[in-house]
Amino acid sequence: MQRFPKPQWIVMEKDAFILLLLHCLLLAVWGNSCLISALSAKEHTNLYNESQSSQAVNKNKLCNETAILEVMQICGKSFEEQINQIHPKYWCNFTHIVSHYSRFSFCTEMGTENQNCYWPNPQVENYIISVHKMFFSNCTLETVILQDPPEGTLIILIAVPVFLTTVMIALVVWCSKRNDILV
Repeated sequence: MQRFPKPQWIVMEKDAFILLLLHCLLLAVWGNSCLISALSAKEHTNLYNESQSSQAVNKNKLCNETAILEVMQICGKSFEEQINQIHPKYWCNFTHIVSHYSRFSFCTEMGTENQNCYWPNPQVENYIISVHKMFFSNCTLETVILQDPPEGTLIILIAVPVFLTTVMIALVVWCSKRNDILV
């Protein structure tokens, strides 16, 4: 059996190979840091592209928790009026209430932000949970009890892979013996 020499470009010194790997690692770290900095928020703007000076003004305003409760009541009343126009048997079908729920969610978010508070905060969460309990408490999914398939099906599901595995092993052994004879 004749061996062919390796091409010159494949033969590489161990130190040169380690140096190449180090360069690749440094390039990957640099590229990752560039990508992360490009995707992250800029220093001088926030999510709504407000300037840093307007952010400083908003930081000085305090969250008006009393007004939040009033806004939540208004949003909840509007949601209640909208959802009461739908028959109660459809309340658990999200396709029927999605637009109303979206408006309710938007109302709570905007109302909270207008009062210089974060959304969601504990007060808003508690109010939303109470709305869920009021309208969606009967929307629990029925629990499906899992059980084994019938015995005949189970035997087939086990026997077929075992049989195929045995056949494949026998085929490999037969082919390898046959190749030994041919050589």
